[in-house]
Amino acid sequence: MEQLFVLLNAIARMSPELEAHLRSILQHAIFKKDEFILKKGRVNRNIYFIESGLVRIFYELADREVTSWFLSEGNIFISVKSFFRQVPSNVNIVALEDCICWFIDHDQLDDTCLKYPEFNKHRIWITEEYYCLSEDRHEDMQSKTAEERYAQFVEKYPALLTRVPLNLLPSYIDVAPSTFHKIRSDYASRRK
Repeated sequence: MEQLFVLLNAIARMSPELEAHLRSILQHAIFKKDEFILKKGRVNRNIYFIESGLVRIFYELADREVTSWFLSEGNIFISVKSFFRQVPSNVNIVALEDCICWFIDHDQLDDTCLKYPEFNKHRIWITEEYYCLSEDRHEDMQSKTAEERYAQFVEKYPALLTRVPLNLLPSYIDVAPSTFHKIRSDYASRRK
């Protein structure tokens, strides 16, 4: 839980009253490797902070899965539209490793912002941060080649290379597995 408070206080220093309130409502969740945290078609009721572990957010497109995100320690995750609109999710969220998370539900988030208006700074910053990351990801998918997307992943998230199962990376850079293996091999050859 302390990692979450470090993040929140880095965004904007919280009053002791707000911090005490959050400590009183935060709930602890443990997800086992391969456990679904959210399945497509269900409403995302909680916003999660990852204390330890790794999650994957993906959607189904025709007969394949497309990975939107791999998120690890220190990240917050939700199915965006489902959480904010309280409608059925179009994505799945699954634990890729055993995960320890902290969460509050949608109503608690709204209630906290009403009781402690200062928390709106945190909510806005988090929303903006992840919206910008989402826009960057969308632009990368539109403007970069698969080779560039793989190189960017390797350079930006080197620690995830040893944690993310290799068979999931093609769906993240949006290529067929056979193409992915060639891209990976070519990238390794250039680095020698």
